[in-house]
Amino acid sequence: MKFMLVILITVGVSNDTKDPPKTIEMRIPQENQEECLKSSKTFKFSLPVVDMYVDTRCEPRKDNEEPKIQGVET
Repeated sequence: MKFMLVILITVGVSNDTKDPPKTIEMRIPQENQEECLKSSKTFKFSLPVVDMYVDTRCEPRKDNEEPKIQGVET
């Protein structure tokens, strides 16, 4: 079964109460669950002055589901 690596990145500027954090979702196809779980562990990074939270998960890939990047309402 093919899987989709789902990466949610939430970004906000430290001490900025005017603009709420923004969330971006990336969906990247993976050949199998093992590859997906291994890939999910590689998305660990941070930037100074920016509050960033990264969450990853693996989901079974739906028929004809394509990779995509999109904004997510929080």
